[in-house]
Amino acid sequence: MMMGTIRLNFIVAGLAGLLTFGLSIGNNLLLTSCLKTVYSFLILFILTFGFRWVLGLMIGAEHAAAHPQHTNLTSDSSVGQTLDLTTPDEDEETRELLKASLGNNHAPSSADKQFSPLNPPKLVTKNNLNPEQLAGALRRMSED
Repeated sequence: MMMGTIRLNFIVAGLAGLLTFGLSIGNNLLLTSCLKTVYSFLILFILTFGFRWVLGLMIGAEHAAAHPQHTNLTSDSSVGQTLDLTTPDEDEETRELLKASLGNNHAPSSADKQFSPLNPPKLVTKNNLNPEQLAGALRRMSED
């Protein structure tokens, strides 16, 4: 629990950034002053979050000690406290699905299937080529 809103962070960090810029502009270059302003803004923005968190814890603990909460003791007080990891038995449904899939599927059995290797077409090479035709083809290819 945090006290206030994020607007408080922006206000504190903005004031610290303006103060840092005002004090450093007289002694530093503009770029250095701007860089120090950004650093100051970021650091105080984060520190304000921490301060608001600690303040919220302190006020929350004080508020809890002053006003004890009434616990609702009902018969369902164990609801949400345990986790049941068991799954119900669905054996009958599984058997029905298997029977349906076996009855509809008339695939041949593994004994009916014979292994046959893949027989790709053989590569044919021309051994007896006319040298003049090869030279002419090479000349035409080099001209393009």
